[in-house]
Amino acid sequence: MASSPPSFLLAALTCAIASGGAAACSEESPADAAPASLETDSLRTPPEADAPRVSSGAAAPRAALVEAAHVTKAPAQAEADAPPAASAAATAPPASAAAEGARIYSKARFAWISPGPYPTRGWSGYLGLGGSVALRGGSVEAARTPGEGCNAWYAIEPRGYVCAGASAAVDPNDPVVAALRPHAPRVDSPWPYDYAESTGAPRYPQLPSAKEQRRSEWDLEEHLANIAKVRAAEGAGEEAIREIDEALVGVDLKPAGVAAPALFPFGGLVREGRDRIVNGSTVAFTRAFDAQDRTWVVTSDQAYMPKDRLKPYPRSSFQGVWLKDGRSLPLAFFRKTDRPKYQRGAGGRFEATGASFARLASVGLTGRAEVEDGERLLETQEPGVYVRADDAVVIEAAKRSPLEGDGDPSSPRKWIEVSVLGGWFVAYEELTPVFATLISPGRGGVPRQGIPAIETAATPTGRFRIDGKFVTATMVSSTNDKIVHSEVQFVQNFSGPHALHGAYWHDAWGEPKSGGCVNLSPIDAKQMFAWTDPPVPEGWHGLRASRDAGRSTVVLIHR
Repeated sequence: MASSPPSFLLAALTCAIASGGAAACSEESPADAAPASLETDSLRTPPEADAPRVSSGAAAPRAALVEAAHVTKAPAQAEADAPPAASAAATAPPASAAAEGARIYSKARFAWISPGPYPTRGWSGYLGLGGSVALRGGSVEAARTPGEGCNAWYAIEPRGYVCAGASAAVDPNDPVVAALRPHAPRVDSPWPYDYAESTGAPRYPQLPSAKEQRRSEWDLEEHLANIAKVRAAEGAGEEAIREIDEALVGVDLKPAGVAAPALFPFGGLVREGRDRIVNGSTVAFTRAFDAQDRTWVVTSDQAYMPKDRLKPYPRSSFQGVWLKDGRSLPLAFFRKTDRPKYQRGAGGRFEATGASFARLASVGLTGRAEVEDGERLLETQEPGVYVRADDAVVIEAAKRSPLEGDGDPSSPRKWIEVSVLGGWFVAYEELTPVFATLISPGRGGVPRQGIPAIETAATPTGRFRIDGKFVTATMVSSTNDKIVHSEVQFVQNFSGPHALHGAYWHDAWGEPKSGGCVNLSPIDAKQMFAWTDPPVPEGWHGLRASRDAGRSTVVLIHR
């Protein structure tokens, strides 16, 4: 189980890129889902393991007024308000900084966690690259357990077993473990990696020679000449750069200022076989360095790519509203553009104040409305201020819970409501709303009768449950396996290939952008990943929501 043979392809999450670099989603049911892939064309799992599937949806859970949130160059560790009871897994420090004690360390994209010390199709979770988990009993000796199909099974916290071997080791000084540790994902950040769009960048298994670069990059001479022109035109605007080379617009051409590190010869368990990331696909990387007169990045799976063929994504600072400290439903959010504020003028009629609610801002509503000339205006919690109903995304509390009538004491007590056409999301504990935000649903709206949602980029409607959670997952197009979204953050499967997940590639919250998944802003995705049940144990990268994991959050999606 520790060394998944490369011949076993995990049928996993599929995702199609839409225009403008947005992704569309297609997944399979994660009830028996395997992890979302950290690979692209080679999501592999041992023959005993079920293949769960996750998909990516992308273009694709205070004061009365929240100011606009928008795409910014936010710091890597930008954090939102902590949820009332956040899971330790989503907020824990990287494994290398976790509590001291005996641990088992991943040496592969997938170090599978089994429910018992034996190979099984019913895997419980997995460790990812650079990850580790505490051993049960506090020592290597206490955790070692006799079993089948592996020479060295180890019991881990809080449950399950990992086979030490090609995919995992208990020695923190193992050369592969030591080389991977600095590149572990930042699980305490909404952005576990740095992300960029590829302009057709090659992937190299080692730092390439000049000859290897020329062989792989057919336009290298012209490309480097254009870079020199852009650098010579220091401070040139976007139009000037476009005249030189449109592919360099948005590319960060500054040197890293860091010399090449020692490069480790990783094998296939760490690095996928893809040799290029095509235009519009995305790249996740951990660091940059300078060598051979270029700047390079180290990808999440330890390949090397030229930074001058990558366009970094700005970071969205948008986040939803925790309903506490006086914040409550109903709320109004404002999508697409700024929206004017209104008040009654001297003659008693409504008139614009000259001020606006910024795009993506929110404001509390009193629940009262006025009608003037056939137009509804909603009273906000800002004294005397109204907003046109047509300008607002109004979120009201549900009157009934999908949990009602469920007498099973193990039934879920948390649930999520999503409106596809409204573009909003509310998290509930029983019938109490605790969090509200904007999301980006499928571009195709709601499903058409008799047509699978994935075929029309629709978001499926109905009552579902969270059945798989993955800190990051690389999503591959169902129609073109050359198209990938790398290391999509905080993925939660709920229906086949469909999932709730972060979308680092856009900032159009409230608007239909995905291929059917529910896109959350990175900050919201991290918060909801921590809030939903079942919690992901510290150190685990992926979790199957099986019975032994505990209750699973219900997802109710409607028009």
